[in-house]
Amino acid sequence: MDHNAIVEEILRRVAEKISEAEGSCAPCADSGGKPGLLILTQDHGAVCHATLESEALKARYRTDCALMHHYDVELDDYEAVVLFNLSCDAMAALASGACDSAYTRLASKAILSGKKVYVPTEEVELYQYRETAPAAYYNMMQQKLDLLVASGVVICAQASLEQVILGSASPVPAAAAPVRAAAPAEPAPAPAASAPAAACCEERAVRVNKRVLTEKDLIEANMSGVTEVHIGGKTIVTALAKDAAKDRGMTIVRDED
Repeated sequence: MDHNAIVEEILRRVAEKISEAEGSCAPCADSGGKPGLLILTQDHGAVCHATLESEALKARYRTDCALMHHYDVELDDYEAVVLFNLSCDAMAALASGACDSAYTRLASKAILSGKKVYVPTEEVELYQYRETAPAAYYNMMQQKLDLLVASGVVICAQASLEQVILGSASPVPAAAAPVRAAAPAEPAPAPAASAPAAACCEERAVRVNKRVLTEKDLIEANMSGVTEVHIGGKTIVTALAKDAAKDRGMTIVRDED
């Protein structure tokens, strides 16, 4: 084989290798047009790996892990994001908008972009301290979590995560980690009846004219200082809404239509 023939053969083989490499680096070409589902975690674990490899999710989504790409991903390529390892630090950063890590910056961008964001209840670090933390401090942190929920973040038990993402089940928090109720404050001595006092009480009550009262409605109302929610006689109250009201010391009053 002469010199030119050897060079041509080398170039041919190099071209083949380049073509093979380009084909292997194009996951979207083999995705069949499926929307992307991004796993966003601070540390790999068995739970997030199981979600990544879920056959049920892979049947509908092109699953991917941000950590495997060193967080260098384009969120426009994904329809939904699942957050694991939601530490108290990360939760506080997301709630304040002061995100100082690749993990929190991606999570914040997903919320701002209107992506579907899911968090397994068992991955919320705050819930680990519900029995030990002082009520005032715990509830301050809970308000940050409430803000994320009011912004569209869905928190559900890991056991039902697949079904919730696929739309075949409603989010149900894990029984082992309910939101802690605030400690009841000592009632102040009742002042003499007066018009201003009555007005103050009225400000803590609100009427919600909706066909279905949801957990999100209760959380948003509570964040505004509302303690009493009035609804119509035919309004449906979801189970999560009832739990949210109970946990926050709120009263749901059903008025006659």
